[in-house]
Amino acid sequence: MKRNLLAPLLLLITLTSLAVSQVVSPQRIRVTQTVIADYLTKRVDPIYPPTAKQARLQGTVVLKVVISKSGDVENLQLISGHPMLAPAAIEAVKQWKYTPYLLNGEPVEVETNVTVNFTLADQPSDGGDVAGGGFSGVIPTGKGNASQLVSQRERVSQKEAQALLLTRVNPHYPQEAKDQHIQGTVVLSVVIDKEGNVANIQLMSGHPLLAPPAIEAVKQWKYKPYLVNGDPLEVDTQVTVNFTLAE
Repeated sequence: MKRNLLAPLLLLITLTSLAVSQVVSPQRIRVTQTVIADYLTKRVDPIYPPTAKQARLQGTVVLKVVISKSGDVENLQLISGHPMLAPAAIEAVKQWKYTPYLLNGEPVEVETNVTVNFTLADQPSDGGDVAGGGFSGVIPTGKGNASQLVSQRERVSQKEAQALLLTRVNPHYPQEAKDQHIQGTVVLSVVIDKEGNVANIQLMSGHPLLAPPAIEAVKQWKYKPYLVNGDPLEVDTQVTVNFTLAE
């Protein structure tokens, strides 16, 4: 009789131990912004977008962030923020680094929120504004350098740039935007370098849920070099990305 009861008893103990271990050591835990801030070891401040500065736009971007067991930011979702400010915040926070968060001595994934504030200084420095930290951005120094940059860049229409497009990567339609039946257009100001690579992107307009995937896709586009008198030049143009839900 005792032998008959022993096997079920051992099985019950094993299952109970597994259940307890799952409760004590979850795969991911939720941590507040205040707590996780103490674990931050590397912070990259976002550069204030020039178009937002010109429009005197200020505000806060709130991101939902997943931090891996090793302390890397491995997933971001935009919760709120102006479409001109959100991409800069996302690009910066991607590069943040944290000390691994330990639970019972073991590293676990962390889900938290990150808030990035964009505030224009009353008297910005020559280097321009950088959000969330008060550091100066880097710009070319000297009038000669600035004039050279202008002379080596050509402004072309979207239609002209489209004719040079070799590789187009379509943006991923965010599931959250699909669920909310959000459609629309994202307009980007783009600089194409002499080799035909997308060297710089600035958001001009677009929904906060649609702008980040549009930027991520256009970064990977490739163009034929734009030639003037046989010499390649940088190109300044606009790109429009449409998000349309199939019926």
